[in-house]
Amino acid sequence: MTNPVLTEELDFLLPDFAAATAADYRAAIEAGMDSHLTGLVSLRDNPEPPTVANVLGAWDDAEAVLRRALSAFWAVRSSNATDELDAIDEEFSPLLAEHNDAIFLDRGLYARLESLQARIDAGEVDADEEDRYALDETLRSFRRAGVTLDDAQQDRLRELNRELANLSTRFEVLNRGARNAGGLDVTEAELAGLGDAEREALRTEDGGYRIELVNTTQQFLAAKLTDAGVRARLLAASTGRALGGEFDTREVVVATARARAERAALLGYANHAALVADAGCAKTTDAIFAMEVPLARAALAKAREEAKVLAARYAELNPGAEFTAADWTFVEAIVRRERYAFDESELGEYLQVDKVLAAVYAAAEELYGLTFVLREDLVGHAPGSQVYEVHDEQGVIGAFVMDFWARPTKNGGAWMSNIVDQSLRDQTLPVVTNNCNYTPGTTTITWDGVITMFHEFGHALHGLLAHSRYASRSGTNTPRDFVEFPSQVNEHWAWTPGRVLPAEWVARLTEADRFGQGYATAETEIAALLDMVWHTTPLDELPTSADEVEAFEAAALEKLGLADPLVPPRYRTSYFAHIWGGGYAASYYGYAWAKVMDADAVAWFEEQTGSVREAGEHFRRTLLQPGGSVDPMETYRRFRGRDPQLQALLDRLGLTL
Repeated sequence: MTNPVLTEELDFLLPDFAAATAADYRAAIEAGMDSHLTGLVSLRDNPEPPTVANVLGAWDDAEAVLRRALSAFWAVRSSNATDELDAIDEEFSPLLAEHNDAIFLDRGLYARLESLQARIDAGEVDADEEDRYALDETLRSFRRAGVTLDDAQQDRLRELNRELANLSTRFEVLNRGARNAGGLDVTEAELAGLGDAEREALRTEDGGYRIELVNTTQQFLAAKLTDAGVRARLLAASTGRALGGEFDTREVVVATARARAERAALLGYANHAALVADAGCAKTTDAIFAMEVPLARAALAKAREEAKVLAARYAELNPGAEFTAADWTFVEAIVRRERYAFDESELGEYLQVDKVLAAVYAAAEELYGLTFVLREDLVGHAPGSQVYEVHDEQGVIGAFVMDFWARPTKNGGAWMSNIVDQSLRDQTLPVVTNNCNYTPGTTTITWDGVITMFHEFGHALHGLLAHSRYASRSGTNTPRDFVEFPSQVNEHWAWTPGRVLPAEWVARLTEADRFGQGYATAETEIAALLDMVWHTTPLDELPTSADEVEAFEAAALEKLGLADPLVPPRYRTSYFAHIWGGGYAASYYGYAWAKVMDADAVAWFEEQTGSVREAGEHFRRTLLQPGGSVDPMETYRRFRGRDPQLQALLDRLGLTL
């Protein structure tokens, strides 16, 4: 009987999510791990001379079942977790780490790849750019994984990898619990400033009201709550989560940082960040700090100028009251309305969820000739999700699954994921998701929500428009410091007059948006540098206990000149899910790295005199289609004609270095 997770009976190789049980996911992962290792053993022990087909092709084929199983499992677990799925993740995380080690520490497998490299270099085997890049990156992955270490070193490396896999899973569970437990119970009177629908969305089953926390330090409802005491309590709940009690993450953080530092040293790197940078576009931690520190300091300087304006206005509104970080977004919204005649509540008719989504699709049609057809006969990965068939002028190119709604079992924030990776080798079409956290029943969203929707759809387009030979390198399978770039470019189309808002509102918003850029940029870059400090600090200087975490964080920000009580980092250490539970350890800088390319690329779009469709086709062909199948910086040069330049980003943010 076919496992519904791995069925090939549905269109697009979509798993039969409606029929799949936790046991099916477990069985699919086990089958995938077995077939992966069996395939790679055959690849390694093949007596025939190595060729592109029997090495690189066989490599992708061996991974196919496991790739499908894990993509389906992670899509479901992140959007609709259950105790059973959490248990599977906790069980398999160390097993997958061991599985990965069994592959990348296999000296025979590495030798087979090296033999292919030698034959290509000698002219005995023809290989094009995609083949050469896939082989080179795979060999580099082996070396970064420790294939050249001796047996004793490899044994210790395996121990560390198992430990880190367990710690990552543990952090996710604790962080989700801390976020849910940290919600603020309030009275109806304390919700002054919210509209009727917003208040109703916060009503609990017992008739009370509760504000649930979002991932970031600042909570978006604070921009509307008129009660300063509630705003202060809300920020305290946000910044204090996971610092104690049942869901304290600090011990996990310390253990993770120390294990990563030890592993990096074992692999011959100065620190974990150096290991990560080597696999990205940045290549060195010096390059990252050289970009991040000046940008963060310039942004903080601008934020401090903004703070003077906000504090003065707050003093007028509340004589004698102290202006604090908890009041920032509230007063900023007031000043923006007063200074720019802008009140986001006036945008309700334009920011209806269905209208914004239609605008997202319309932009994709204008740029790339895409259309989206709802397939009511197909079931997505989470309750209430919708599956769309995606077409261009040539026909069907893939499927898109949208999961709008928040649920207690869902990770916070918004994200894109692959369910099926595109591949030219086996003619597999991509299936990608977007996942949001809108309160069920929400009819309108904020302008920030609009930007987020366009951003995540940019990731989806990167996956949908993939045109690569190898599934493992298609679409968003790129370095962390590149992957955010195409999604950020897609945000640009939300600002097109008439797309979501009329031209006059776009002009107002554009002007108003510049007002808060100091704070918005500073909080993000401070978090990025906090990530870098954790992952560049030598093992003997890292905290050894949970009690040292907050002091370490404070000292790091002070040393960088980025400590300011009015501008806390976007994520504090204890709930920085990107770096402790996600895949962004020593990579959060990638958002800024990508913004440099984003601003430079948008400047290119604005320089074009031809049609939007022509410009979009050039972007699609040169940059989106290759994905991670060739050097990402080379794809940028083919798109832009040169390397990215910083000036466009500085101009956008109104910053001076």
